[in-house]
Amino acid sequence: MIRRDFISENHLVFSFPEEKRFSFLVAREMRKEMSKIPEKEGLQITIDLERIHFIDSAGFDFLVNMAREAEKCRFDFELVHVLPEVTELVRLLHLENVLGTGENTFKSCL
Repeated sequence: MIRRDFISENHLVFSFPEEKRFSFLVAREMRKEMSKIPEKEGLQITIDLERIHFIDSAGFDFLVNMAREAEKCRFDFELVHVLPEVTELVRLLHLENVLGTGENTFKSCL
């Protein structure tokens, strides 16, 4: 299940209260959720990975595509509350330059 919360008019936060893995199924649902969001200037999208312990290849594909879209500055994008095991996967896959760097936060286009 994906939880979608507006923190403000231009700040949307996605979280996964019942998921421990960012899998193909979660990535597919996130793509559907993203297609529902109208483009608007100043939009910030935060993905809270607080409960996510593992991301599979489809999950990383989704996140990399999000970071690339953010690079075009269509919106600001960040991953927050990234657990150490997920941070290790990001580093093993050499994606820190794509997803940004930080202690438990990865940011793009901010």
